[in-house]
Amino acid sequence: MVILAKDEERCIGRCLDSVIGRGFSSIVVLDTGSVDSTCELAASYEAHGVQLVRIPWMESFAAARNRALELFDSVWVFFVDADEWLPVGEVEKLFGGLSALANQPREDLAIAPVIYDVDRDSWVNEVPRVFFASGCIEYRGEVHEYPVVSADGDSPVRLHKLNFTLNHDGYGREVAVRKRKTQRNLALLSAARERDPENPRWLYFSIRDGLPLHSPEFLLQACNKLVEMADHKSSGGDRTNAGEYLRRALPLASQNLGFHGWWSEVERNCVILDELDGECSPDAQYLRRISDLWLGGLPDSSLSELIRIRKDDRIVAKSTLCPQGRHLDAVIAAGIEARYGGDEADRYRDMCAPWDDMFFVSSRIRMPQAELA
Repeated sequence: MVILAKDEERCIGRCLDSVIGRGFSSIVVLDTGSVDSTCELAASYEAHGVQLVRIPWMESFAAARNRALELFDSVWVFFVDADEWLPVGEVEKLFGGLSALANQPREDLAIAPVIYDVDRDSWVNEVPRVFFASGCIEYRGEVHEYPVVSADGDSPVRLHKLNFTLNHDGYGREVAVRKRKTQRNLALLSAARERDPENPRWLYFSIRDGLPLHSPEFLLQACNKLVEMADHKSSGGDRTNAGEYLRRALPLASQNLGFHGWWSEVERNCVILDELDGECSPDAQYLRRISDLWLGGLPDSSLSELIRIRKDDRIVAKSTLCPQGRHLDAVIAAGIEARYGGDEADRYRDMCAPWDDMFFVSSRIRMPQAELA
């Protein structure tokens, strides 16, 4: 196991407590330049078999992970970040899953856990964290790094999703602000775009990570570039293709564009989203109904259509903003409030999980041109 850390005194102990004595043959804390007490805390676990390795920060998470891979040979390597931890019972699921894969080729195999974000109450299950250290797999990218089969000309890894959970809380607002994660990520993504300008991954994450900070002009240019990349099926060894990054980027960029009044560009993006989904896109419907609310009011027919879509789990699951439909619930509540009053809207909100984005705070619509917190 490798635990990446830098200035993680808040949580390094929690992470280590969740893995020591759980059957891992080796636990390495790879510190990339902490100036707080992270290293001292990690070193205090030496009696439990924890090894502290210090390396300088190389302005690249891929470089750090690749350095860690050099420490191992012909064993499974499990990458954990210091702001993550394994709940009770999940290690057994991991080991059981690895045993079931014993007869499969390992060199190009990457295993993805369920990574649960406890602050956002959301999860992903397509981020590889477990590899066989054979020299075939390396990471690429300064941030939001991803594995490739380097021995095969940077081809995509063979992904296996394993049903064990890794909890994460590193992007809660207080932690993200204190560690200036947005500024760090945008700087690293700028370097990635300069080094690898035809890779759609860096454009998507640039849009996502700095959404409220970007100008509409930058976002429009980025979306146009992603459309061009999608036509050419750009990849760069990433398992996610340019078309999927375009699907994910357009709803995000459109929030900023709409917030600044660029509604014609939002509608253009909605048309593209409908084309990508091959039918009515739930995110396009969300954006169009926001446009109605901000520009004069939500017609009864549009509210009824939105409610119909919300009831269709198959359509809702296509959303890249929220496959659980929380954003649709928020705009439905706003439409109910405009039509029937606040009490009726609050009754609907009470049945739904809250939604926050550039248009909503706890499922209550922001005023146009409100200051973002």
